[in-house]
Amino acid sequence: MEKRNIPLYDLKLSPGTRKRVNAVLSSGWLSTGPLARELEKQVAKRAHVRYAAAVSSATAGLQMTLEAIGARKGSEVITSPFTFCATAEAILRSEAIPVFADIDPATLNIDPDEVERKITSNTLCVMPVDIAGHPANYKSLGAICRKRRLPVIADASHALGATWRGKTVAQLADAAIHSFQATKNVTSAEGGIVASRHKQLVERVQLLSRHAMTANAFQRKKANKWEYDVVGLGFKGNLSDLHAAVGLGELTVFDKNQAKRARIAARYMKGLSGLEDHLELPPENNAYHHAWHLFIIRLHLSHLKISRDRFIKLMAGEGVQCGVHYKPLFEMSYYRQLGFLPQYFPNAAYAGQRVISLPMYPQLSMSDVDYVCAAVRRLVEKHVR
Repeated sequence: MEKRNIPLYDLKLSPGTRKRVNAVLSSGWLSTGPLARELEKQVAKRAHVRYAAAVSSATAGLQMTLEAIGARKGSEVITSPFTFCATAEAILRSEAIPVFADIDPATLNIDPDEVERKITSNTLCVMPVDIAGHPANYKSLGAICRKRRLPVIADASHALGATWRGKTVAQLADAAIHSFQATKNVTSAEGGIVASRHKQLVERVQLLSRHAMTANAFQRKKANKWEYDVVGLGFKGNLSDLHAAVGLGELTVFDKNQAKRARIAARYMKGLSGLEDHLELPPENNAYHHAWHLFIIRLHLSHLKISRDRFIKLMAGEGVQCGVHYKPLFEMSYYRQLGFLPQYFPNAAYAGQRVISLPMYPQLSMSDVDYVCAAVRRLVEKHVR
């Protein structure tokens, strides 16, 4: 087969997105305004909740949500060490303390039993992370947190479109924070959204996102009044209409793109079948609807003569770019100095040595998927122990 060049991710914006962006550029208003509000309405409708706040990033959304539920110095937030640094970063920026709980090795999501063991009188909330678009075990987490009267704040950056028994993450948690960063299933270039059934929480996030001002610039313009008050210590966390235009445009092709992601995942599953002794595929469960933000395989290193990093380098030699989601936080210099040690999180530590993200995006052709599968198969067969 002729060598190809297949990136880990590629982006092609819809024609509708370009039209919406051009309309905003011609409108005379670029910052937060009617399009940001429309994006909130559309995402809330998709999430089957009544309220949503558009924000400048999912990271900002996580931090402001923690502030909204009362984060303060000494508060503890239980979360996963197997995540992007933004999760713990938002906790620390809110002056709370991240408390890591180990993961379920099958799903890579936080283990509810580990969560229950970590709850103390200082616990503010539990913050699961929906890795790759597979929802966390919200049934068990919800039962644990209801018993302790703790909110569940979901880092659902990967999980727009994911469900468990037909319910969205926003329905299953007290708030779901989705990312609209450039590589996500819906992008607004940069941005995010906080979706929730709790009106007061979302209104608090909206207030915080505009410096805790009682009215933003567009609201003052519309009312033809300059007056406003500042009623707290806020953030610069609002989403502009220019970014919202991108998000609204991409929402028009979201269902089509999600269907394509599901077909790509099914093709990977088929193309990599029979390699179970050498690698582990994402789990399948009819109760879960996976958002397929990422397609993560895990190498069985004891059955191979090469490391995960060497495997990725050899895949690059085949013309296939792969990624790692994630290197656990306790392996990062900053978090090591905070005292987090890998021996306390053996499942996350082991996963961090074996995970490989294969290319996953709607523009990927089935022929490209077959090429990636063939490259994986060749390397496994060549380096089997």
